[in-house]
Amino acid sequence: MKKSHKGIDVRVHVLVLTISTLVFLLIQPLAFADDYAQLKGCWQCQIDGESITLDFESRQKLRYNGEAYNCRLAPGVIQVQEGYSLENYFFKVEGGILFVQSPDDSIMQCKRTKKSHQAKIKRKSTTPSHQQPVDQTWPPPYARPQGTINEQNPSAQALLYKFAGRCANVTSNTLTNLLLKPDGTYEEAYEAGYSGVFKDQGGYQTGHWGATGAQQGRGHWKVVGSLRKGRIFLVDQNGSENVYTYQVHIRGGEVFWGEYFFNGRLYSVEYIYR
Repeated sequence: MKKSHKGIDVRVHVLVLTISTLVFLLIQPLAFADDYAQLKGCWQCQIDGESITLDFESRQKLRYNGEAYNCRLAPGVIQVQEGYSLENYFFKVEGGILFVQSPDDSIMQCKRTKKSHQAKIKRKSTTPSHQQPVDQTWPPPYARPQGTINEQNPSAQALLYKFAGRCANVTSNTLTNLLLKPDGTYEEAYEAGYSGVFKDQGGYQTGHWGATGAQQGRGHWKVVGSLRKGRIFLVDQNGSENVYTYQVHIRGGEVFWGEYFFNGRLYSVEYIYR
């Protein structure tokens, strides 16, 4: 009888484990589906006094102020493709309010809204155009502007003087340098380096490995907007266009004029041409 009971106990235990595993596998896709169901649609957001729209068009695509980004969802996380890396934006929905934590720890609060005709027109008008960055008046003379500068409506000369320089973004494994030159040309260099160790089956170190990568680009640039936010257009030698949406770094109400977010990534500006 004892042996028989033990056999039954083992079978019951195996059955419970099997059912638990099946339930876990079924719940996982439901969790992802539930995340998208919460996020799907258009949101009006506020962060540091700035108004932003988020539009989740699918599980793999969202629009930030009308600009399309590739993304993917994990439980409580929106992973957004920015440049060469995925950035994590943690989120939660409470009482119909969407809270999104950016990589710089700033919090964005959003309310669901309907797409308006005006928003559609705005997205259409801000679609990158190969002709937009190139005109006969850019760049203006590179010199310190005279008189009072309007932050919201600065002159082209003030914008050139503000953004011409070396913009750098540094992470633990990557370095991005963007040289915006006073003559309207740019150079961009991206470097990545990763390393680790080889171990045998016993966990003992047997060697080292390392991997590096580099990419470079050059072409023409132009900035459109204010001293606080706007867009930088880059057109490379092949005619391909890349657009950086920029916003000055604000933390705790303090403005850091030497730091800007380019497509959500923080860059520091060094004025090497002055």
